[in-house]
Amino acid sequence: MVTLKDISKRTGVSATTISRVLNNDETIAVSEETKRAIFETAYELGYISPRRRKKLGNTLRIGVADWKVIVNPEQDENLNALKFFSETAAPGQKIEYVRMEPGEIADVDGIFAFGELTPDEISLLRKSTRYITFINGGMRNEDSDCIQVNLDLAWERALPYIAGADSVGYIGGYFQGDGYTIGLKRNEHALSLIKKLGKYQPSQVKTGDFTQAAGCRMMQEMIAQESVPAALIIGSDIVAAGVLQALREAGITSGKDVRLLIYQDIQSTQLPAGQYAIMKAYPNILWKKAIQMLLEQLQGRTETITTVITPKLLIQD
Repeated sequence: MVTLKDISKRTGVSATTISRVLNNDETIAVSEETKRAIFETAYELGYISPRRRKKLGNTLRIGVADWKVIVNPEQDENLNALKFFSETAAPGQKIEYVRMEPGEIADVDGIFAFGELTPDEISLLRKSTRYITFINGGMRNEDSDCIQVNLDLAWERALPYIAGADSVGYIGGYFQGDGYTIGLKRNEHALSLIKKLGKYQPSQVKTGDFTQAAGCRMMQEMIAQESVPAALIIGSDIVAAGVLQALREAGITSGKDVRLLIYQDIQSTQLPAGQYAIMKAYPNILWKKAIQMLLEQLQGRTETITTVITPKLLIQD
């Protein structure tokens, strides 16, 4: 077990000073260079303070800040995924995941923060803990770890699946919250892609609620208007479930009569059988990496890390 004396031998700094630095004592008068050397040596040797060691020996309480659960409150896929992958990413470590509400200051050891957050929201999260990993937030925070999903490259890789179609449409959802809109950038990105292909037709683009019923209704409208495109980008799996329902009821076969490309950032429903492609934004490696990164912070790592993950295109037959 690494002790303060081990760090002292490596740095030439007294154990008392090292203890105060590692406990973020702002009253101690040491240079930034000395502080950096202490933190780097502590991490390199794998030092864990008695306080943190005791905490890590018990159950960690991790907050999950994901306001998108408002869209589909009966689903909690992020929590389920984190619980499942904790067993392989952190064997032997007991972790309790708790859902955080907007504006809440929670009693947690660390936080996973999903999606784009305002500076005020980030500041409030920091009042709960300084150990935060931001996931797909469209930002790189110098003070915290980040995991980014490279959607630009993902769309580029998915393009061949729909590029050969004579016409390309889009069906997606919006959710208007207090000061934010979920789905807006996704819709804009998809429309930009369709226009870039030179295949934009207003009658083949529809947006509505983030529900299966809305997906079914929008697809039925396209069918009734005889404006079903050869290929269709769908903004989420919950909307896609409704689209597939409407196609099945109309006797239209996915993959044969219309090619479907479904964007899935969080699995919110089980899709019915059919031929389609899924651009899966949260592959399994993301969950494992997120857990590992947050635990490293809790164990004393002071450097911040940004990890970029590119979604896979999954073809369902």
